Amino acid sequence: MLFIDFYLIITILLPLTIHSVDQNDDHYQDIYFEVVEPSDINYTFRCRPSKQLSTNFNQFYENVYLIPAKPLRGCSRLQNDFELNRNIALIERGDCSFVTKIEFAQESGALGVMIMDNDSTAHAYFVQMIDDMTKRKVLIPAMFLQYKDGHMILNSIEKNHVMGARINIPLNLTYHQMLKVPRAPGSNWL
Repeated sequence: MLFIDFYLIITILLPLTIHSVDQNDDHYQDIYFEVVEPSDINYTFRCRPSKQLSTNFNQFYENVYLIPAKPLRGCSRLQNDFELNRNIALIERGDCSFVTKIEFAQESGALGVMIMDNDSTAHAYFVQMIDDMTKRKVLIPAMFLQYKDGHMILNSIEKNHVMGARINIPLNLTYHQMLKVPRAPGSNWL
């Protein structure tokens, strides 16, 4: 009987302990941003900052643009660096390291990078962006965006024939405020 009680306590408390460590660790705190335009995606989105690679946002950016990189995978010099300068680059995961993608965006003058997943089956997971051990220096914030959210934004940009989505980032939301913000349909948070 004592063994069953101990097992029950461990089964209930261990996941809560692991979860609470993740929530309180600054490396695991999600970042929220809102899309102001295009209006068809006027939602608040969640992304996860890189645990190993990047710096944090040192200020709030209002009315900056989230602009798809050209090429979208960001594995070579970006062809739209004029648009990316002083904005956030939207880059798709795949074909090269996260550091390479961030470095090309950094060279274009981007304020930060959002790397969206390329796996349409990974609905509720964030990929941990890891260092490629090339010792290149990342100076801008890098965040990971889930497939559904990233492609919703990308599709809206293309459908509306605009350069990018106008956003405010990062949002400083309390738990109470998070319950009230308009979230994208199907978003996996809260």
